[in-house]
Amino acid sequence: MRIAIFTLMRLAPSVAYAIASIFVLSIPLLESHPSSASAWWLHMTILPVMREPIYLLLAVPGVGIWSATVLLMLASIFGIRVALQPQRHHRSGFIHAHIALIATGLTMGQAAVAQAGLSNLAMPQFQQGDWSFLPLSHSPLGTFLFMSVFSACICCHLTIINRIKSA
Repeated sequence: MRIAIFTLMRLAPSVAYAIASIFVLSIPLLESHPSSASAWWLHMTILPVMREPIYLLLAVPGVGIWSATVLLMLASIFGIRVALQPQRHHRSGFIHAHIALIATGLTMGQAAVAQAGLSNLAMPQFQQGDWSFLPLSHSPLGTFLFMSVFSACICCHLTIINRIKSA
């Protein structure tokens, strides 16, 4: 039972990457169906959770919507493999989980601003010196995702500590 719980906890970064890829796919969905209420609901539900890290990813030269989607899906699939074999991939799991933690943590302070477009793509909010963590995002999805990824990071630390103790 304990192993199953830890495995589920280690899957949280993969869920974060999958949600990020869904957000990236919601952008062309809105472009092709701008009057669709469900497309707007999907985009606006995930927007407070994934806006900053995805816009940072899309700001990298040469990274478009489709390459970002593929990158995020590969990261999600890689995370599943890491979660199922934590003793074999402890360093990779550590890096994978902490990148997801940084990405979800970045949004906790920046989610108070509602924005649907890419107008802020060239100059993200955090480069203007706005590191304020008030007001925090009140998105239940964002809070759940941050806490889940945080628990995955704790699992990674415990795995590494146990490995050091046994060596």
